[in-house]
Amino acid sequence: MERDRILPVHLNCPIVLLTALFVLMTCGPGAAVAPGNGGSSPIAVRYQEAKDYYLLLLRDEQVRGDRRNWLRCVGDFRRIYADEPRGEFAPGALFTLAKLYYRMYMQFADQADLDESIANYDHVWTTFPDNSLADDALFWSAEIHLKDRKDPDRAAELYALQVKRFPDGDKYSQALSRLREIDAEFATGLPALLTGPDHREDLVAVLPVKYWSSDDYSRIVISSSSAVSYTSTLAAMQEGRPRKLHIDFSQSAIEARYAVPVGIQEGLLQKIHSVQLDPTTVRVNLEVEAISSYKIFSLNDPFRVIVDIHGPQKIITASKTLPELHQERIAALQSGPLPALEPVRKKSSPAGRRERDASIPEEQLIVLQGNHKRIAGLSISPGEDGSLAALSLAQQLGLGVRRIVIDPGHGGKDPGAMAHGLKEKDIVLQVAKKTAQRLRSTYAYDVILTREDDRTLPLEERTAIANTAKADLFISIHVNAHPRPTTRGIETFFLNLATNSEAMRVAARENATSAHNISDLQDILTDLMQNSKIQESSILAEYVQNSLVSGLLANNFQTRDLGVKQAPFYVLIGAEMPSILAEISFISNPGDAGQLRQEKYLDAIAGRIAAGVAGYVEHQATAALQL
Repeated sequence: MERDRILPVHLNCPIVLLTALFVLMTCGPGAAVAPGNGGSSPIAVRYQEAKDYYLLLLRDEQVRGDRRNWLRCVGDFRRIYADEPRGEFAPGALFTLAKLYYRMYMQFADQADLDESIANYDHVWTTFPDNSLADDALFWSAEIHLKDRKDPDRAAELYALQVKRFPDGDKYSQALSRLREIDAEFATGLPALLTGPDHREDLVAVLPVKYWSSDDYSRIVISSSSAVSYTSTLAAMQEGRPRKLHIDFSQSAIEARYAVPVGIQEGLLQKIHSVQLDPTTVRVNLEVEAISSYKIFSLNDPFRVIVDIHGPQKIITASKTLPELHQERIAALQSGPLPALEPVRKKSSPAGRRERDASIPEEQLIVLQGNHKRIAGLSISPGEDGSLAALSLAQQLGLGVRRIVIDPGHGGKDPGAMAHGLKEKDIVLQVAKKTAQRLRSTYAYDVILTREDDRTLPLEERTAIANTAKADLFISIHVNAHPRPTTRGIETFFLNLATNSEAMRVAARENATSAHNISDLQDILTDLMQNSKIQESSILAEYVQNSLVSGLLANNFQTRDLGVKQAPFYVLIGAEMPSILAEISFISNPGDAGQLRQEKYLDAIAGRIAAGVAGYVEHQATAALQL
């Protein structure tokens, strides 16, 4: 297998290889989460510093190009393990060493690095068999033997050992799938535990599919009862027929009531049909009007596969701070009065959503769960005399920012951070509503809230709402928390590889997942964000952060400027517009909590977020005039 084809994300790619999930072994720094009671010990500090340097290696092309920098990081983790070979950080240090060496093998093609990677993975599962990393280490050792060493017999031995030793581990289903694949291709035979009378099939349940769709974009979310291997195939084009994307789940089953074709005809997406392809494989068929590109990746806690499909009207290109399509309006402004903007009319239902076909059985409603949010917003209309005098310079230039999606984090059964009698979900909903009102009344933007009440909303749905509504900006509002109650302040994030372990801690908390999963996400993001609006998002984050801090201090509120940071937040993945996540205060800090109880403070935060957004848009307009 060519090494550059081991990818979890596919852009204009007809086939997703069976090894897609193998990329997870090359991700992130230390996988273990440092226990809270050791967070301030000298070795804990060293472990954190070593992880931060690994993040630098992943992020900085110039740094990772020098083998000496990799060896420095290797030395850091080796010393941590050598100093306390039975300590709490020992398994994580060994696991990270294994990932480091595999990364080095990928970077420098040195077989000795591959040997070291296997040796360290094996050290984890043999020395620390009860550690949560043991099953992961055994699985990735087997993967290397299969994919890089080309040794299916040894790989089969390790997969069989995994199934026997870790029947409740999150790699169990993948190991079963690999054993069957190896036997089918190399006739290695299946171990007795898979053929004997006591064998249990233990198939993973593929759950009902959710989707959101517009005329040029669709997001499909396929959940399962546990982690599972999957592949995808883009069928060849057939004239006059929808394009088909097949996603196959190994070692899986689906209930008959969900294996029913669902005609959608909602924008780009035409039909979803899940079938039991064979006794251990579920296939989800997606029929799409047309496909220019697609991306597929998985998230954890719970496990689900996300498919983002783009139609021919939404061909993804590299990000541009000032899209070329606005140059005509800039030229028009310089030569004479602008024509009136088309008014943005109120929506009675979200973009791209239509009434369901009455012929679809009622029980299929669970499959058809899509974007049911109301679009609440104020129309942007010319004045009575047809002039645009009330509009900002940016709006007169037509610089694209007319619709903004505000996302109040958490909600429903997910309260978010809680402290001092406060809940994050309640605070951010208040701030989001106030921000939306300010953006509408003061700046005449069309605003959509992802939720307007206390309801549970999956992270991937929030981004899908923004994409299907063709939003121009996406702002997710959250309240922070920290184990140290003295920590306070404001920080604003945009989507990118994390710069340090503290940013990863915040991302893990907001993603409601583990630091181990966030580490896995690092490598996936390398491909997912090739076409994301990272530069624009960083500028937007700067404007909002500066507006919040300066405005609150000017109004005699106490806060600290923690700056603009980057991290892998699930809620920002796949957003096709500049997007940020604002952490407006620390609910765990008594001082910040006291201010969060004040209506005046929440009003001030909302006003400053709105002002920061307006400042960003005006900055874009000014830059356009200087071209």
